[in-house]
Amino acid sequence: MAAGDVGMSLVGPPAATGRAGETEGVGEPSAVVSGNPAADIEPLDVGQSSRPPKLTHYLFRYPAKFHPPVISALIERYSKPGDLVFDPFVGSGTALVEAIMSGRRSLGMDIDPVAVEVSRAKTRRYDLARLESAAERLSRRLKVREREEAEYGRLMFADISEVELEETLALEALWVPAIPRLGHWFRRYVVVDLARIHQAITMTRCDARTRLLLRVVFASIIRNASNADPVPVSGLEYTSHMKRRDKDGRLINPFALFRVALQKALVSVADLAEHWSDLVAEPSVYQGSATDFARRFEGSVDLVLTSPPYHNAVDYYRRHQLELFWLGLAPSQEVREKLIPSYIGRPNVAMKDPLLQLPWNPPALAGQWEERMRASAPRRARDFRHYTQAMHQCFSQLAQVTRPGVKALFVVGHSSWNGQEIPTATLFQELADDFELDEILSYPVKNRYMSYARRNNASIDREYVLAFRRT
Repeated sequence: MAAGDVGMSLVGPPAATGRAGETEGVGEPSAVVSGNPAADIEPLDVGQSSRPPKLTHYLFRYPAKFHPPVISALIERYSKPGDLVFDPFVGSGTALVEAIMSGRRSLGMDIDPVAVEVSRAKTRRYDLARLESAAERLSRRLKVREREEAEYGRLMFADISEVELEETLALEALWVPAIPRLGHWFRRYVVVDLARIHQAITMTRCDARTRLLLRVVFASIIRNASNADPVPVSGLEYTSHMKRRDKDGRLINPFALFRVALQKALVSVADLAEHWSDLVAEPSVYQGSATDFARRFEGSVDLVLTSPPYHNAVDYYRRHQLELFWLGLAPSQEVREKLIPSYIGRPNVAMKDPLLQLPWNPPALAGQWEERMRASAPRRARDFRHYTQAMHQCFSQLAQVTRPGVKALFVVGHSSWNGQEIPTATLFQELADDFELDEILSYPVKNRYMSYARRNNASIDREYVLAFRRT
């Protein structure tokens, strides 16, 4: 479930038997395909009238999440039941859930350990009776560990002392992760409460997959229990807005947050079980890099469906660092820092990065943009160069696991730098040596967790599907 999964064979599950540049502003559709010779943009028809319940899509709040009806429409349009769908940037597993619903086998991969954990939890087929029983046992444990309501009211304007924190942790043998600047991100009493919930989950008798779900439910409350602002998606910040809220008195009851999240999770996994297609088994989800995975593949995939990271828009490794530590996926800051170089699209890439040590022989458009950026912002040019090198390698890896004619669908948003539009489709076409861009689809984004400002004033209210064909 964590870094140890790197290197596992990426084999899709068998069919069951018997059951993108620094972005700012919002552009018109032409901004994405400026100068692109592909066909005109086609509106994507997304029907939602007969959509099932929310399923497990909202088990964990994740930035840049796929819009489920869009993914469902794309799977139906470009694949058939029993096909293997692959998402190399699986994120929170939306494509895998929709593949389950559509009767397709699926395989997901991500470099982010939290993404892998969340995707697995969202796509397991649980024994609902055993899950309910474990949830009841856990709830009884938590009930005796929760503070009185009056104490939470008092702690809206106060906190326990450092001495009380250390004594409580020692007395109750509570584990607390080695989060740098722990006191900056959490009040001391919240640290105790979270540690108590974590301990209760660890001590509750249950099977491995049930514990996985309980752990992810726990992770889903970390952000709201912390001092970090839950709204910005670009990274992790204790904003002035949150400081004002704390000054005015903010009620933080981790136990109450967990109760609500657990109940929603129980409903969501039951919904998924009810609508699970009998044609497919559970998806396989692995941790790995999108720049180096083909050698661990056996066979090929029938459809690639993914949304690559946006260049310099979201610091995924910072965004989920609190959850990463509390889940025990990074036992130390040193371990976490070793993961950072593997993230695509991150800012402040060091010159010693392996991708920047490769020969720089860019295609025309990438070279022009890198040169333009370098003239005024060398660091940004370096980040862009790293991003294009990584995406070129990603396409190269995908070519090795797809047959001629197989479609690779990339969902992207409007992209610009320094007020100038970057023709994303043309850029990706140049980077995709063994693929041809067949068509471009477009759809509006409504009420999506990314539809407001992000890093560098980025914003997305329309997305595009670049439909590549393996040549």
